[in-house]
Amino acid sequence: MSRVRQYLSTLPDCDDALRRLADVLHVPATCRNRACRKAERCQGGYGPPCYFDRRKFFADAVLDDMHAYRTEWDERRRSIEAMFRGEGRS
Repeated sequence: MSRVRQYLSTLPDCDDALRRLADVLHVPATCRNRACRKAERCQGGYGPPCYFDRRKFFADAVLDDMHAYRTEWDERRRSIEAMFRGEGRS
């Protein structure tokens, strides 16, 4: 990989950031794209499309509800870590 491409690969990509945020906010469950609903993950694209459809939801979630989302994902991570350590087995 050239130095230029290597450097460019470190720059943030807005579409990717919004795709990842859509996953955090559980947007794929209601996305107009069947592929997103089926995969239960944002499949991305320009925007991504769900962002353009629900900009106010994204803004409200970040502004008002991020603590709840953060708590939910922290709990999910702890649960997965415990499962891999064998703590969740009876």
